[in-house]
Amino acid sequence: MKRHKHSILAVLAALLWGSLSATPYRPVWEIGRKDGSAAEFALYDGAYSDLLGRFPGAAAAYDVGRSTPGEIPYILPGPQDGWAGNGNGSLLIRFGADAQASRAEMRLTLYLVESQASSPPTIEISAGGFRTSVQAPAGDDINYPDTKRTSARGLAIEALLPAGTFGAGENLLTIRNAGGSWLVWDAIVLEADRSVKCTRPGDGIALIGSHSQPGLIYGRTEEELLHPVTLTLVNWGKPQRAGWNYDGKPGGTVTLSRGINTVEVNIPEGYEGRTVDFEVHPNRGKALSAAVEIAPADKYTVYLVQHTHTDIGYTKPQTEILTEHLRYIDYAVEYCDLTADYPDDAKFRWTCEASWPVREWLRIRPKAQVDKFIRYVKAGQIEVTAMFFNMSELSGENNYKTFLEPVARFRELGLPVETAMQNDVNGIAWCLADYLPDLGVKYFSIGSNNHRALVPFDRPTLYRWESPSGKGMLMFRSDHYHTGNSWGIHTGDMARLEDGVFGYIRNLKRTGYPFPVIAVQYSGYLTDNSPPSMRECDLIRAWNERYAWPKLRSATAHEFLGRIDSQYGDKLPVYRAAYPDWWTDGFGSAARETAASRKTQSDLVAIEAMLSMAQMEGTGQSGGTHEELRRIHENLLFYDEHTFGAAESIWNPGCENSQVQWAEKGSYVWEALKSTQLLYEDAIGRLQGALYRSTHPTLTFFNPLGWERSELATVYIDFELIPADREFRIVDAAGKALRVQPIRSRREGRYYAI
Repeated sequence: MKRHKHSILAVLAALLWGSLSATPYRPVWEIGRKDGSAAEFALYDGAYSDLLGRFPGAAAAYDVGRSTPGEIPYILPGPQDGWAGNGNGSLLIRFGADAQASRAEMRLTLYLVESQASSPPTIEISAGGFRTSVQAPAGDDINYPDTKRTSARGLAIEALLPAGTFGAGENLLTIRNAGGSWLVWDAIVLEADRSVKCTRPGDGIALIGSHSQPGLIYGRTEEELLHPVTLTLVNWGKPQRAGWNYDGKPGGTVTLSRGINTVEVNIPEGYEGRTVDFEVHPNRGKALSAAVEIAPADKYTVYLVQHTHTDIGYTKPQTEILTEHLRYIDYAVEYCDLTADYPDDAKFRWTCEASWPVREWLRIRPKAQVDKFIRYVKAGQIEVTAMFFNMSELSGENNYKTFLEPVARFRELGLPVETAMQNDVNGIAWCLADYLPDLGVKYFSIGSNNHRALVPFDRPTLYRWESPSGKGMLMFRSDHYHTGNSWGIHTGDMARLEDGVFGYIRNLKRTGYPFPVIAVQYSGYLTDNSPPSMRECDLIRAWNERYAWPKLRSATAHEFLGRIDSQYGDKLPVYRAAYPDWWTDGFGSAARETAASRKTQSDLVAIEAMLSMAQMEGTGQSGGTHEELRRIHENLLFYDEHTFGAAESIWNPGCENSQVQWAEKGSYVWEALKSTQLLYEDAIGRLQGALYRSTHPTLTFFNPLGWERSELATVYIDFELIPADREFRIVDAAGKALRVQPIRSRREGRYYAI
């Protein structure tokens, strides 16, 4: 008893000492309201994709006592956030303080509504000479930017700032997303261990960044080339003009608006590799300076491949999607017409990702329209590819006959088909490395999506992919099929595109990509099943009018792969390996329908063999048998293709779009199963004359394969043949009894395993 008493006293003493020694922090300033919502911040009610348009470089500035939370975006993106351009979002906070600030230890707390769950950001906090990095906690809902819903609670980042970090007068604090993806603000709070009063510093200008872009731009003529250099300045007061010079030579003047300004201070070609001193002289205040190392130009050519990613569903019900893809081909033909007088690099070009829409479009459009389409295909402005859809690995080899049938139709029309394209899916059936070369398909482009998956290789990779038999094709593991959209190419915003292109090339060099040419995919809009757009052609034209290097070119997938093949084909590694798909697990969430697909494919092997036997017996086939088989296989392809559920099916499974899409997706496999079972009856009916007959009930098993085998078979037998209460045996032709087990019964019969 005495020991317990001493333990309790010890605990009480520890708690008392802890309460006496805890530092009582007092608020200095607060941005936002700690209420579990980001509603007071900018863009909360807008589109996340507008972030870079409103806040170039994902940067914002806040002047304590003057600014409002509505001047800061509600989300701070990071380098793994493709939707915001893969940049380092930053927030610069300015505040004034009294003399107590230099003696105060301070605590900065970043209260969060959400933090990207799979890749939470690393936050870099800097002020004066102090710098620290803190890992943000993982949140719960990666769809928060779309849904504004979260179950996360208590997310926060805390950093202690030692005494002397801040001082009397003006102070600057920078919060930067250095790694990972996004976070969402609730409130930003600075506290001190003593009373620190905020003061309002005067107007002024701060030079907070400089950058030499690794390119060359045209000056007043095409012969005059300039190094593009930018300075980032913050003007805390009224708009004003400022002059600038470099290495003592006059440069020009710029206008500085209130807030963050990114200004161009371009200098003549010839300074690459040198450090140049820039000075800015505002009308009011002291001169500012920066030393900038001038980067050599990236002499790359970026082939920009526009397509629509073909999801059978996902964004809208399947019945709407299918008709939209036919209209998109109409648009593509029209946009080729409309850009006929554009520079060649900027002409509209379109790669048809899937062959199914092209097959249907050719079937139902008037001859004049088809002839125009064929003309643009032969001219290299439109490309037809070999893949029916973007496929999972659920389909068996027999399905691929129907899958590849459109290629033959295209060839009849004189359309070249030398490229296959698979996007979104993180793998591809290895049998295609055998089938496609036999059809004259030389190239394969696959734009993988690393969501819930690993993507092979740490950079875009070109190689020869060999089948087990030794056939091969040139394979391109490109980056995500919306990489160009992550640069904002669909917005028409040149500044966003510059950040995207140069950042991408920088990453290519960092990871060791070996060629000065690269292909990047994009869609007319940042969505799957996107219509085509001409806006990107205008942006490409504007880019090439400004930049001598790097160059952009509107292209098809084949154009890029053909150049690689001709110039670098002998330098490519060879891989003889399977490329299994990570996303086949999606079909496990619909095990019943998936089992029906697999059973139907298996049954079709037996049915086609039985129909062949009937043909050999002279009992023939009905005139529509081949068409019926094709229709069944096509229904299976519509189920087996990669799209699995509406975009909102995870977080809103009961909504109309989720329900309708799943009903339509499942209908394909049930229709295939029903038709297959009827075809079974057709096949067995034609073989009745060849069945063994006896005075006893008989069972006939058909082995459709070319070798003997032993299998478990499930059979339903009416009680009319084997009464429910009668003992019986099933014996083979040699009189040997087979093992039989009843499985389940109905009133009129029973299922047996034999």
